[in-house]
Amino acid sequence: MKKCKKFVRTILMVLFALGVFSLTGCGQIGDAIEQADTAVQYEISESEIKSTEAQADMEVQDSMDTTQTQDDIQEQGGGTGSIMRAYSDMEKERMAELEQSYQNETTKPEKMIQEVDIAESVTEGTLCYIRSTGEYYLPDRELTDEELLEIIDCNCRIAVNLQGWTQEKIDEAERRDRALLEEKVKAAGGISEDEAIEIARRAMEADIGEKAKELEVCIYPELTSNGWKLRLWDITDWDEYKDKGDIAYSVYFGNKEDVVDPKDFFNYNCFVNAVDGSICGAYSISGDVGLYWDVDDFVWYEH
Repeated sequence: MKKCKKFVRTILMVLFALGVFSLTGCGQIGDAIEQADTAVQYEISESEIKSTEAQADMEVQDSMDTTQTQDDIQEQGGGTGSIMRAYSDMEKERMAELEQSYQNETTKPEKMIQEVDIAESVTEGTLCYIRSTGEYYLPDRELTDEELLEIIDCNCRIAVNLQGWTQEKIDEAERRDRALLEEKVKAAGGISEDEAIEIARRAMEADIGEKAKELEVCIYPELTSNGWKLRLWDITDWDEYKDKGDIAYSVYFGNKEDVVDPKDFFNYNCFVNAVDGSICGAYSISGDVGLYWDVDDFVWYEH
């Protein structure tokens, strides 16, 4: 597993990952397979997320309701002599933790899950997804973190693909929503991305002192490809930032070095009101927090 330099999108960010425990499988027949493979871990606009939540909720509930118990295991068939088993309680607990890290983009699988067309093609002891049945073959042993992440990643792609999402559609939706927000900021005489970065930098220096010299602003390739430096959010529905504006830039600062000792790990995030430049909120996370971050790892700053 890789621990990415990227910081969490924040616990406030709306993420499309409700399908993570769906057992419907990863692959799709024909062209849909290619579409699913390209539709991994993309951020989707809030309006589009809401339109899929009802269906995703039903899928999650259905998968939970139909998960097999150890007393009701069915033989998988094929030449392996294996069984299609249920997740253990420990695997479910670890999967919940890994799913949070996956959402935050602090952990991701090293590779995509192996896929086979039919149950007869399963290799005993090897995790895989069976396209013809839409099921996972789980080896008769405790799954590793990597294997659980492969399942999580697979389910995320399923959830996206079920809505007919492709990379092109996602990019188009993001550009459309961004343009609407930018128009609102411009009409209100708001600030630019560069101004937001400088405002956030001053806030960071005030919040963490000398440590700020060791950090630099993080600008992601998926943003620069569209000519952007920062993410722009509609925060009207964010209870944590209630009455602090409608639109905000999120500015992330991280270690300047690509590789750092875990004890030196530090990230600072600041949300800057895109209209008046005020600070909506700011927090940091630092040290050897490991893979499973929780609310106690965050330090919040008053502004």
